Amino acid sequence: MLLLTYKSKYDFNELKIKLESLMIKKGMKIFSVIDHTKNASSVGMKINRSILYIFGNPRNGTLLMIQDMRIGVILPLKLLIWENENKELQITYYPLYDILKEFKLNDEGLAMAKNIDNNIIEMLKEIVVE
Repeated sequence: MLLLTYKSKYDFNELKIKLESLMIKKGMKIFSVIDHTKNASSVGMKINRSILYIFGNPRNGTLLMIQDMRIGVILPLKLLIWENENKELQITYYPLYDILKEFKLNDEGLAMAKNIDNNIIEMLKEIVVE
């Protein structure tokens, strides 16, 4: 499993605003935002700030699921904003292509997955330290 983790150039609130703006500008839909910190607090526990974005492009996801419906367990895409033990803000993404190589996709579907990853990584370059 290859997770890509980057250090943010912005503080938590500014990063959320910039990330959401970039997602919308890139034609992606934000389906849900899960606040892990708030959920932990609701059961009397504490963790560093952590928010999971569940997002994607419904057209692209549908095209991939037409080839193999099991991809629905992987999609939509996920991106985690989190603070490490030093309170440094991180962004983690699990590349789609690496996961979808295990499914029954034709070359066009695999190319689409690679393109989706490339678009996400390009988007992240605008908000992370290189």
